[in-house]
Amino acid sequence: MSTITENHTVSAKLMGGEQAGIICDLMEELYEHVDVIDSGSYVSIETQEPELIFDMAEISEVMGHSYSVSNFLAILATYKGFIEVNDDNVVIRDNG
Repeated sequence: MSTITENHTVSAKLMGGEQAGIICDLMEELYEHVDVIDSGSYVSIETQEPELIFDMAEISEVMGHSYSVSNFLAILATYKGFIEVNDDNVVIRDNG
């Protein structure tokens, strides 16, 4: 019988593509303890930190054009944690 152990991983899985790649690069710059796992069709951004904040102004600046929460949600395949969707950012927090 397997033992279930608690963890506090916070993650976002994005559909693979140019947008996801840019966002992953940005998150690696902003967060010291972020792991990016490229699985081809999707990329996973994971951390043991309490939260991941996807700020649309920062993403827009890196992309060189306007990028909205709706654009982000269109490529967000799934996440682990509690999600808060705001006008200008998406926050994924630890459930603990």
